[in-house]
Amino acid sequence: MTKMRLNRFIALNSTLSRREADELIRMKRVKVNEEIASVGMIIDPEKVIVIVDFQQIRNHAKSTYLLLYKPKNIITSRKDDKHRTTVMDIIPQKFEKLKPAGRLDFDTEGLIILTDDGDFINFLTHPKSRVVKEYKAKIFGKLDEQTISKLQRGIMVKGTKYKLNSIKEETNLYKSKKSIITIKITHGKNREIRNALKAFGHPVITLQRIKIGNLDIDYLQNKKYRLFSKEDFRKI
Repeated sequence: MTKMRLNRFIALNSTLSRREADELIRMKRVKVNEEIASVGMIIDPEKVIVIVDFQQIRNHAKSTYLLLYKPKNIITSRKDDKHRTTVMDIIPQKFEKLKPAGRLDFDTEGLIILTDDGDFINFLTHPKSRVVKEYKAKIFGKLDEQTISKLQRGIMVKGTKYKLNSIKEETNLYKSKKSIITIKITHGKNREIRNALKAFGHPVITLQRIKIGNLDIDYLQNKKYRLFSKEDFRKI
């Protein structure tokens, strides 16, 4: 394993973020080979012992990448102050060190990636990476071409700009006055799809994330989750 920053090593091998690790280092609660650590310190994980609050941080040399199907009414978080079910409650305990890469709304179902690779999480969640995420939505009404064009250019809703990169109608349910559409985005603001469509009078009834990069629902093969290799992932 190559050398890396101490805060990254701690984040990869614990539930702490890099920022939280740096704060503990500043508070002199981290030791490297029995010496007080310093912020920005570079270490060789194969040659040092890292202690945080008297507990050794074990080196997990190989990161884990897990694709999970999150049902509705589950929180995309490691823990919840309101004691609601989180994604960590629905995966085996052996994956307890993993962290969600981004979020999926409480009332939205579909794919989410969990990993202990902090750099990969940053890549997946940073807007500049432009990782394509695809959704299927059932909405009230039928989108016309003008509305689709405005949504793709971007709209302002209560001071926040929302933009849906691609919108395609799959089914128009004439009798019920509802439609099924697919949407692609390369970013993800809180409730972006729901808020953008509601602004044009098309509230979302159901929303499902069906693809992240090149990983889609078919990859799961009717399983709740599957492991994958980082090398096999493409952002599309």
